[in-house]
Amino acid sequence: MITPEKFLNKHYIKNLTLLRALAAFFVITTHSLRASEVKYSNLDEAGYFLPINLLDLGTFGVCLFFALSGCTLFISNHSKVNKMQDVAFFYFKRFMRIWPTFIVSLVIYLLFIEIFRGFYTADKNYWIARFLNEYNLNDVIKYIFLVFNITGPRDLFNGPYWSLPIEFQYYLILPFAMLLIKLKPLKYITPILISGLLYYIFSSELIKFDRNDFFKMGYMFFGGVLMSLIYMKLKIKIASHFFFLSIIILTLIAGTIQNNLLIIPKQIPFISDPLNVLGLLALILVAFALFCDESKKDFILLRMLHQYGEVSYSVYLFHMLFVGLSVILVLHININNYILKFLFVYILTLIFSYYFSILSYKLFELPSMRFAQKITDKHHRKVN
Repeated sequence: MITPEKFLNKHYIKNLTLLRALAAFFVITTHSLRASEVKYSNLDEAGYFLPINLLDLGTFGVCLFFALSGCTLFISNHSKVNKMQDVAFFYFKRFMRIWPTFIVSLVIYLLFIEIFRGFYTADKNYWIARFLNEYNLNDVIKYIFLVFNITGPRDLFNGPYWSLPIEFQYYLILPFAMLLIKLKPLKYITPILISGLLYYIFSSELIKFDRNDFFKMGYMFFGGVLMSLIYMKLKIKIASHFFFLSIIILTLIAGTIQNNLLIIPKQIPFISDPLNVLGLLALILVAFALFCDESKKDFILLRMLHQYGEVSYSVYLFHMLFVGLSVILVLHININNYILKFLFVYILTLIFSYYFSILSYKLFELPSMRFAQKITDKHHRKVN
Protein backbone atom coordinates (compact mmCIF):
# COMPACT_ATOMS: atom_id res chain seq x y z
CA MET A 1 0.00 0.00 0.00
CA ILE A 2 1.22 3.52 -0.81
CA THR A 3 0.91 5.62 2.31
CA PRO A 4 0.60 9.40 2.54
CA GLU A 5 3.94 9.54 4.35
CA LYS A 6 5.73 7.34 1.85
CA PHE A 7 4.15 8.99 -1.16
CA LEU A 8 4.45 12.61 -0.10
CA ASN A 9 7.05 12.76 2.62
CA LYS A 10 10.66 11.70 2.83
CA HIS A 11 10.51 12.08 6.63
CA TYR A 12 8.42 8.93 7.11
CA ILE A 13 8.85 7.59 10.67
CA LYS A 14 7.35 4.14 11.20
CA ASN A 15 7.08 4.51 14.97
CA LEU A 16 4.72 7.46 14.53
CA THR A 17 2.54 5.42 12.18
CA LEU A 18 2.41 2.67 14.78
CA LEU A 19 1.23 5.23 17.36
CA ARG A 20 -1.53 6.32 14.99
CA ALA A 21 -2.70 2.72 14.87
CA LEU A 22 -2.59 2.56 18.67
CA ALA A 23 -4.64 5.76 18.92
CA ALA A 24 -7.23 4.34 16.50
CA PHE A 25 -7.43 1.11 18.53
CA PHE A 26 -8.02 3.08 21.72
CA VAL A 27 -10.84 5.08 20.11
CA ILE A 28 -12.49 1.93 18.72
CA THR A 29 -12.14 0.16 22.07
CA THR A 30 -13.83 3.01 23.94
CA HIS A 31 -16.69 3.23 21.46
CA SER A 32 -17.16 -0.54 21.48
CA LEU A 33 -17.32 -0.42 25.29
CA ARG A 34 -19.89 2.41 25.26
CA ALA A 35 -21.98 0.42 22.81
CA SER A 36 -21.72 -2.82 24.82
CA GLU A 37 -21.97 -1.82 28.46
CA VAL A 38 -25.71 -1.08 28.55
CA LYS A 39 -28.74 -3.37 28.71
CA TYR A 40 -30.57 -3.35 25.41
CA SER A 41 -33.15 -5.81 26.75
CA ASN A 42 -34.20 -7.30 30.09
CA LEU A 43 -32.01 -10.33 29.38
CA ASP A 44 -28.89 -8.27 28.75
CA GLU A 45 -25.94 -7.99 31.11
CA ALA A 46 -24.63 -4.50 31.83
CA GLY A 47 -20.93 -5.00 32.32
CA TYR A 48 -17.58 -3.85 33.57
CA PHE A 49 -14.49 -6.02 33.22
CA LEU A 50 -11.28 -4.34 34.39
CA PRO A 51 -8.81 -5.97 31.93
CA ILE A 52 -10.94 -4.63 29.07
CA ASN A 53 -11.81 -1.33 30.69
CA LEU A 54 -8.13 -0.55 31.26
CA LEU A 55 -8.10 -0.01 27.49
CA ASP A 56 -11.03 2.43 27.66
CA LEU A 57 -8.67 5.07 26.33
CA GLY A 58 -10.50 6.88 23.56
CA THR A 59 -9.66 10.25 25.10
CA PHE A 60 -6.00 9.25 25.32
CA GLY A 61 -6.22 8.19 21.67
CA VAL A 62 -7.42 11.65 20.64
CA CYS A 63 -4.61 13.24 22.70
CA LEU A 64 -2.18 11.04 20.78
CA PHE A 65 -3.70 12.06 17.44
CA PHE A 66 -3.25 15.75 18.28
CA ALA A 67 0.34 15.30 19.47
CA LEU A 68 1.19 13.15 16.43
CA SER A 69 -0.37 15.66 14.07
CA GLY A 70 1.66 18.58 15.41
CA CYS A 71 4.83 16.50 15.32
CA THR A 72 4.48 15.00 11.84
CA LEU A 73 3.21 18.18 10.21
CA PHE A 74 6.12 20.21 11.48
CA ILE A 75 8.71 17.62 10.46
CA SER A 76 7.29 17.31 6.96
CA ASN A 77 6.48 20.98 6.30
CA HIS A 78 8.91 23.22 8.20
CA SER A 79 11.26 23.50 5.22
CA LYS A 80 8.38 24.33 2.84
CA VAL A 81 6.93 27.30 4.74
CA ASN A 82 9.53 30.05 4.44
CA LYS A 83 7.49 33.15 3.62
CA MET A 84 3.92 34.39 3.71
CA GLN A 85 3.23 33.21 0.14
CA ASP A 86 3.76 29.61 1.28
CA VAL A 87 0.98 29.79 3.87
CA ALA A 88 -1.84 29.53 1.33
CA PHE A 89 -0.31 26.40 -0.20
CA PHE A 90 0.06 24.83 3.24
CA TYR A 91 -3.62 25.53 3.90
CA PHE A 92 -4.57 24.06 0.54
CA LYS A 93 -2.69 20.82 1.24
CA ARG A 94 -4.21 20.44 4.70
CA PHE A 95 -7.68 21.24 3.38
CA MET A 96 -7.35 18.57 0.69
CA ARG A 97 -5.99 16.12 3.26
CA ILE A 98 -9.01 16.14 5.55
CA TRP A 99 -12.01 17.83 3.92
CA PRO A 100 -12.89 15.70 0.84
CA THR A 101 -12.89 12.42 2.78
CA PHE A 102 -14.76 14.08 5.64
CA ILE A 103 -17.50 15.22 3.23
CA VAL A 104 -17.79 11.71 1.79
CA SER A 105 -18.13 10.34 5.32
CA LEU A 106 -20.78 12.95 6.19
CA VAL A 107 -22.90 11.92 3.20
CA ILE A 108 -22.54 8.26 4.19
CA TYR A 109 -23.55 8.98 7.79
CA LEU A 110 -26.58 10.99 6.65
CA LEU A 111 -27.71 7.88 4.77
CA PHE A 112 -26.75 5.50 7.58
CA ILE A 113 -28.72 7.48 10.16
CA GLU A 114 -31.93 6.63 8.30
CA ILE A 115 -31.00 2.93 8.26
CA PHE A 116 -30.18 3.06 11.97
CA ARG A 117 -33.47 4.84 12.68
CA GLY A 118 -35.37 2.00 11.04
CA PHE A 119 -33.64 -0.88 12.84
CA TYR A 120 -32.70 0.48 16.29
CA THR A 121 -35.34 -0.65 18.78
CA ALA A 122 -33.71 0.02 22.16
CA ASP A 123 -33.65 2.97 24.56
CA LYS A 124 -33.28 6.29 22.70
CA ASN A 125 -31.29 7.72 25.63
CA TYR A 126 -28.34 5.34 25.21
CA TRP A 127 -25.02 6.62 23.91
CA ILE A 128 -25.32 4.82 20.57
CA ALA A 129 -28.68 6.51 19.95
CA ARG A 130 -26.89 9.82 19.31
CA PHE A 131 -27.24 8.78 15.70
CA LEU A 132 -30.89 9.77 16.16
CA ASN A 133 -30.21 13.33 17.34
CA GLU A 134 -32.35 15.75 15.36
CA TYR A 135 -30.67 18.12 12.89
CA ASN A 136 -31.57 20.63 10.18
CA LEU A 137 -29.93 22.02 7.05
CA ASN A 138 -28.27 24.81 9.01
CA ASP A 139 -26.58 22.20 11.22
CA VAL A 140 -25.32 20.32 8.16
CA ILE A 141 -23.79 23.55 6.80
CA LYS A 142 -22.00 24.19 10.11
CA TYR A 143 -20.50 20.71 9.95
CA ILE A 144 -19.52 21.10 6.29
CA PHE A 145 -17.59 24.28 7.12
CA LEU A 146 -16.01 22.74 10.25
CA VAL A 147 -17.18 25.49 12.59
CA PHE A 148 -19.54 23.47 14.78
CA ASN A 149 -17.09 23.41 17.70
CA ILE A 150 -17.56 27.19 17.79
CA THR A 151 -21.26 27.43 17.03
CA GLY A 152 -22.66 24.07 18.05
CA PRO A 153 -24.62 21.88 17.95
CA ARG A 154 -22.50 18.99 19.14
CA ASP A 155 -22.96 15.21 18.84
CA LEU A 156 -24.58 15.13 15.42
CA PHE A 157 -24.05 12.57 12.65
CA ASN A 158 -20.89 10.93 14.03
CA GLY A 159 -19.54 11.51 17.55
CA PRO A 160 -15.82 11.43 16.63
CA TYR A 161 -16.32 14.42 14.33
CA TRP A 162 -15.84 16.71 17.35
CA SER A 163 -12.05 16.74 16.97
CA LEU A 164 -11.93 17.59 13.24
CA PRO A 165 -12.63 21.35 13.38
CA ILE A 166 -10.24 21.65 16.32
CA GLU A 167 -7.44 20.04 14.35
CA PHE A 168 -8.18 22.16 11.30
CA GLN A 169 -8.05 25.31 13.43
CA TYR A 170 -4.60 24.27 14.67
CA TYR A 171 -3.60 24.03 11.00
CA LEU A 172 -4.54 27.70 10.61
CA ILE A 173 -2.02 28.67 13.30
CA LEU A 174 0.77 26.24 12.41
CA PRO A 175 2.35 27.96 9.35
CA PHE A 176 2.71 31.22 11.29
CA ALA A 177 4.33 29.24 14.11
CA MET A 178 6.73 27.78 11.52
CA LEU A 179 7.67 31.28 10.34
CA LEU A 180 8.29 32.44 13.92
CA ILE A 181 10.35 29.33 14.67
CA LYS A 182 12.73 30.31 11.86
CA LEU A 183 13.70 33.34 13.98
CA LYS A 184 16.47 31.95 16.17
CA PRO A 185 15.47 33.67 19.46
CA LEU A 186 11.92 32.31 19.05
CA LYS A 187 12.78 28.83 17.85
CA TYR A 188 11.89 26.76 20.91
CA ILE A 189 9.75 29.26 22.74
CA THR A 190 7.16 29.70 19.96
CA PRO A 191 5.26 26.41 20.53
CA ILE A 192 5.46 26.97 24.29
CA LEU A 193 4.04 30.50 23.99
CA ILE A 194 1.21 29.39 21.69
CA SER A 195 0.35 26.49 24.01
CA GLY A 196 0.38 28.79 27.03
CA LEU A 197 -1.74 31.44 25.34
CA LEU A 198 -4.38 28.94 24.23
CA TYR A 199 -4.56 27.36 27.68
CA TYR A 200 -4.78 30.79 29.32
CA ILE A 201 -7.75 31.66 27.10
CA PHE A 202 -9.39 28.39 28.16
CA SER A 203 -8.75 28.75 31.89
CA SER A 204 -9.72 32.45 32.00
CA GLU A 205 -12.77 31.89 29.77
CA LEU A 206 -11.63 34.89 27.74
CA ILE A 207 -13.26 33.41 24.63
CA LYS A 208 -16.08 30.88 24.75
CA PHE A 209 -16.85 28.37 22.02
CA ASP A 210 -19.58 25.76 22.15
CA ARG A 211 -16.69 23.38 22.90
CA ASN A 212 -13.55 24.97 24.33
CA ASP A 213 -11.32 21.97 23.57
CA PHE A 214 -9.52 24.05 20.91
CA PHE A 215 -7.99 26.17 23.67
CA LYS A 216 -7.62 23.44 26.26
CA MET A 217 -5.90 20.86 24.06
CA GLY A 218 -3.69 23.18 22.04
CA TYR A 219 -0.60 22.29 24.07
CA MET A 220 -0.89 18.71 22.80
CA PHE A 221 -0.65 19.76 19.14
CA PHE A 222 2.03 22.40 19.69
CA GLY A 223 3.77 20.15 22.21
CA GLY A 224 4.13 17.76 19.28
CA VAL A 225 5.74 20.61 17.34
CA LEU A 226 8.17 21.18 20.22
CA MET A 227 9.02 17.46 20.36
CA SER A 228 9.85 17.50 16.64
CA LEU A 229 12.09 20.55 17.10
CA ILE A 230 14.02 18.82 19.88
CA TYR A 231 14.23 15.62 17.80
CA MET A 232 15.66 17.45 14.78
CA LYS A 233 18.20 19.20 17.00
CA LEU A 234 19.45 16.19 18.99
CA LYS A 235 19.24 13.41 16.39
CA ILE A 236 19.83 10.75 19.05
CA LYS A 237 18.47 7.22 18.94
CA ILE A 238 17.94 4.63 21.67
CA ALA A 239 17.07 0.94 21.40
CA SER A 240 13.68 0.13 19.86
CA HIS A 241 12.55 -1.99 22.80
CA PHE A 242 12.30 1.17 24.93
CA PHE A 243 9.57 2.38 22.58
CA PHE A 244 7.48 -0.76 23.07
CA LEU A 245 8.15 -0.68 26.81
CA SER A 246 6.97 2.94 26.96
CA ILE A 247 3.74 1.97 25.17
CA ILE A 248 3.00 -0.68 27.79
CA ILE A 249 3.86 1.47 30.81
CA LEU A 250 2.18 4.70 29.64
CA THR A 251 -0.93 2.84 28.45
CA LEU A 252 -1.20 1.19 31.85
CA ILE A 253 -0.85 4.55 33.61
CA ALA A 254 -3.48 6.11 31.34
CA GLY A 255 -5.81 3.15 31.93
CA THR A 256 -5.54 3.43 35.71
CA ILE A 257 -6.32 7.16 35.49
CA GLN A 258 -9.34 6.56 33.26
CA ASN A 259 -10.69 3.92 35.64
CA ASN A 260 -10.07 6.07 38.73
CA LEU A 261 -7.56 3.56 40.10
CA LEU A 262 -4.92 6.28 40.17
CA ILE A 263 -6.27 9.40 41.82
CA ILE A 264 -4.54 12.67 40.96
CA PRO A 265 -4.37 15.21 43.83
CA LYS A 266 -6.79 18.08 43.16
CA GLN A 267 -4.55 20.85 44.46
CA ILE A 268 -1.85 20.54 41.77
CA PRO A 269 -2.29 23.23 39.08
CA PHE A 270 -2.76 21.88 35.55
CA ILE A 271 -1.91 18.29 36.57
CA SER A 272 -5.06 17.94 38.68
CA ASP A 273 -7.07 17.70 35.46
CA PRO A 274 -6.88 14.05 34.26
CA LEU A 275 -7.14 15.20 30.63
CA ASN A 276 -3.93 17.18 31.02
CA VAL A 277 -2.15 14.14 32.43
CA LEU A 278 -3.30 12.13 29.41
CA GLY A 279 -2.05 14.92 27.14
CA LEU A 280 1.38 14.89 28.78
CA LEU A 281 1.53 11.08 28.56
CA ALA A 282 0.72 11.36 24.85
CA LEU A 283 3.60 13.80 24.33
CA ILE A 284 5.99 11.53 26.23
CA LEU A 285 4.93 8.61 24.05
CA VAL A 286 5.52 10.67 20.90
CA ALA A 287 8.99 11.54 22.23
CA PHE A 288 9.78 7.83 22.67
CA ALA A 289 8.53 7.18 19.12
CA LEU A 290 10.92 9.83 17.79
CA PHE A 291 14.00 8.97 19.81
CA CYS A 292 13.77 5.17 19.64
CA ASP A 293 15.07 3.17 16.71
CA GLU A 294 12.52 1.51 14.47
CA SER A 295 12.18 -2.20 15.10
CA LYS A 296 14.04 -4.31 12.56
CA LYS A 297 11.80 -7.28 13.30
CA ASP A 298 9.18 -8.12 10.72
CA PHE A 299 6.27 -10.02 12.20
CA ILE A 300 2.64 -10.04 11.19
CA LEU A 301 1.24 -8.07 14.16
CA LEU A 302 3.68 -5.20 13.58
CA ARG A 303 2.86 -5.15 9.86
CA MET A 304 -0.85 -5.07 10.64
CA LEU A 305 -0.37 -2.21 13.11
CA HIS A 306 1.55 -0.16 10.56
CA GLN A 307 -1.11 -0.80 7.93
CA TYR A 308 -3.82 0.23 10.39
CA GLY A 309 -1.88 3.39 11.18
CA GLU A 310 -1.56 4.24 7.50
CA VAL A 311 -5.35 4.39 7.08
CA SER A 312 -6.08 5.70 10.58
CA TYR A 313 -7.81 8.88 9.38
CA SER A 314 -10.45 6.90 7.52
CA VAL A 315 -10.67 4.48 10.44
CA TYR A 316 -11.40 7.43 12.72
CA LEU A 317 -14.06 8.76 10.35
CA PHE A 318 -15.84 5.53 9.50
CA HIS A 319 -15.53 3.13 12.45
CA MET A 320 -18.78 4.35 14.03
CA LEU A 321 -20.65 2.98 11.01
CA PHE A 322 -19.64 -0.48 12.09
CA VAL A 323 -20.23 0.15 15.79
CA GLY A 324 -23.78 1.18 14.87
CA LEU A 325 -24.29 -1.81 12.56
CA SER A 326 -22.93 -4.13 15.26
CA VAL A 327 -25.43 -2.81 17.79
CA ILE A 328 -28.28 -3.42 15.33
CA LEU A 329 -27.06 -7.01 14.91
CA VAL A 330 -26.72 -7.42 18.70
CA LEU A 331 -30.35 -6.34 19.07
CA HIS A 332 -31.66 -8.68 16.42
CA ILE A 333 -29.65 -11.82 17.22
CA ASN A 334 -29.95 -11.31 20.99
CA ILE A 335 -26.37 -11.34 22.27
CA ASN A 336 -26.90 -10.83 26.00
CA ASN A 337 -23.58 -11.70 27.65
CA TYR A 338 -21.51 -8.55 28.23
CA ILE A 339 -18.14 -10.00 27.19
CA LEU A 340 -19.57 -11.65 24.08
CA LYS A 341 -21.42 -8.46 23.20
CA PHE A 342 -18.25 -6.39 23.51
CA LEU A 343 -16.13 -8.85 21.53
CA PHE A 344 -18.75 -9.04 18.79
CA VAL A 345 -18.91 -5.25 18.42
CA TYR A 346 -15.15 -4.80 18.81
CA ILE A 347 -13.96 -7.46 16.39
CA LEU A 348 -16.54 -6.62 13.74
CA THR A 349 -15.65 -2.92 13.99
CA LEU A 350 -11.88 -3.53 13.89
CA ILE A 351 -12.06 -5.75 10.84
CA PHE A 352 -14.66 -3.97 8.74
CA SER A 353 -13.46 -0.45 9.51
CA TYR A 354 -9.95 -1.49 8.43
CA TYR A 355 -11.01 -2.86 5.04
CA PHE A 356 -13.49 -0.06 4.46
CA SER A 357 -10.76 2.45 5.31
CA ILE A 358 -8.36 0.91 2.79
CA LEU A 359 -11.04 1.49 0.17
CA SER A 360 -11.66 5.03 1.42
CA TYR A 361 -7.94 5.75 1.37
CA LYS A 362 -7.52 4.58 -2.22
CA LEU A 363 -10.67 6.26 -3.55
CA PHE A 364 -10.70 9.55 -1.64
CA GLU A 365 -7.65 10.28 0.51
CA LEU A 366 -4.86 9.45 -1.91
CA PRO A 367 -6.34 11.19 -5.00
CA SER A 368 -6.94 14.34 -2.92
CA MET A 369 -3.37 14.30 -1.62
CA ARG A 370 -1.93 13.69 -5.08
CA PHE A 371 -3.88 16.62 -6.49
CA ALA A 372 -2.72 18.92 -3.67
CA GLN A 373 0.87 17.75 -4.07
CA LYS A 374 0.75 18.42 -7.81
CA ILE A 375 -0.42 22.00 -7.24
CA THR A 376 2.09 22.77 -4.48
CA ASP A 377 5.00 21.18 -6.38
CA LYS A 378 4.17 23.43 -9.31
CA HIS A 379 4.30 26.43 -6.98
CA HIS A 380 7.66 25.42 -5.48
CA ARG A 381 9.17 24.87 -8.94
CA LYS A 382 8.14 28.38 -9.97
CA VAL A 383 9.63 29.86 -6.82
CA ASN A 384 12.90 27.99 -7.21
